[in-house]
Parts: sequence; C-alpha cells; structure tokens
Amino acid sequence: MLVDNVFSGFGVRVTRRKGDFLFGQHAESSNLFFIEQGLVKAFYETRDGKEFIKSFIREGQIIGSLQALFADRPNSFSVVALEDCVVREIPKAQLLGANDKNGELQALMNKQLLMLAMKKEQREYELLCLSAEERYQMFCGCDAQLVARLTQVDIARYLGITPVALSRIRKRLGLKLGNTA
Repeated sequence: MLVDNVFSGFGVRVTRRKGDFLFGQHAESSNLFFIEQGLVKAFYETRDGKEFIKSFIREGQIIGSLQALFADRPNSFSVVALEDCVVREIPKAQLLGANDKNGELQALMNKQLLMLAMKKEQREYELLCLSAEERYQMFCGCDAQLVARLTQVDIARYLGITPVALSRIRKRLGLKLGNTA
C-alpha cells in the first residue's frame, strides 16, 4: 500500500513556496496535508517569539494537527515550507467521511498514527535522556539526506540548542574524527 496512491484521490493539489505556511499556530484549520514534493517544518512558537521545532516532514509523509482534526481545537503548532512544495490538502470532512468507508485508507491512517506515536516516544527519549552531542550524532546518523537539506539554525532548534552550541559540537566532533574542515 503506497501512501501517495491512497491519498491521490483526496483533497486538492496545491503549491506552496518556500516560506509559505500550510497552517499557523492557534489558527482554526483542520486539514491534513500530504507532502508530494518538498520539505516542511512543524514548530511551536512561544509568546516571546522563541521557536521550537517539533519535526521535519518531507515527500511521502503527512502532517496535520490532531487537536484540530479530531478535537475541533485550534492548531497547537505551525507548519511552514522550507522548500518549494507540492502538497495535497485534504479537508477534515472528506478525510473522516472517506475513512469510514475505505478500508485501505483506514489501515493507512492507523499505521500513520502508530508511526507518529513511536516517533514522539523516540523524540521524548532523545530530549530527556541524551546529551546535545548525542542527539546531533543520532540525527545525522539517521538521515544524512535530510540533514543536507536543512540550515544549521533549524538543526539547532530541532535539537533544542543554540546555533553557537551546535557549531561547538560540530567542531568537537570534527576534531574527534580527525577532520579539520
């Protein structure tokens, strides 16, 4: 079961330019977004403007606020395009109506929710139990292609550290590995 095949008949295919929001924190939007092409980030912003990155979502993945989709609450986070994107925007009513009648969609949604729960569990472990250096090494080791698409500022925010701290970690690791560049 391919994710893009299941979602291809739903919603509207739209283009989002780098910097465009798919949805904003506290907004009343309850759509699910399937990323066909490009990269987006989901993040929380504090009242004083500090950004905490929740996750990065790319081709073949979905993003939506569960609070908005299933509890009729405002989005608790924002999603912005980091690259030009093509996304399939699926309204809540269409998604839920089809989910009741389509076994393949139902199975996919269950699998996606399980994967999300496991991803959140892993993220909690990393933030609570690993040092910043260990988090950085794990992040780079898991997905070098994703790391190459991100800015150092976004990587630092995802790891929960400052860009200066990330620079120091990278320098330390470079020295440990015998790299001088």
